[in-house]
Amino acid sequence: MPYECQPSSFYSFSTKNTPGAPTYHRGHLIAANHLDYSEQAIRESFFMTNILPMTQQLNLGAWGSTEKITECYRDQSELLILGGAIWGDKKKDRVNDYFVGSHNIRTPEYFWKVIIKGDGETIAWLIPNNQTANAANLDKYLVKPSQIQVRAKVELPEVPKAWRNKRPMTSWLLPEGCQPS
Repeated sequence: MPYECQPSSFYSFSTKNTPGAPTYHRGHLIAANHLDYSEQAIRESFFMTNILPMTQQLNLGAWGSTEKITECYRDQSELLILGGAIWGDKKKDRVNDYFVGSHNIRTPEYFWKVIIKGDGETIAWLIPNNQTANAANLDKYLVKPSQIQVRAKVELPEVPKAWRNKRPMTSWLLPEGCQPS
């Protein structure tokens, strides 16, 4: 999307005037450093079409951990990464829509990510956009890719049939020697 078409009004997400609200970051769906093959792609990762409100705990914790896993494994295998956000369906599910008035954007309830290695091995997470989504809890958010299809209401034809109903016991460990930035 051309720069001039990008929303310009929500450079930050602040809840400082909302007692008890979590701190939110400008969370990237696709991390800038995953696009290091192209300066233009890195710049475009900062467009608001790639940014959504993420709790600080999610952005620096569980989501950040999935980014580290991606960075380490992309050096070992070709990866296909799929991901997105899930918003609450009913008004009662949208208790954290702090930014509708200020930015005209709803706050996602969940974020999801699926990573598929070149050999077909697949891992998937469905992570709540809340204060419990820290790195220590990452394995709690492991799901079968088929569960993401149902919750996110998306088709994932790229996921090999053999992996659609598999849920690993733990997230992929970072390979020895990998130092994600």
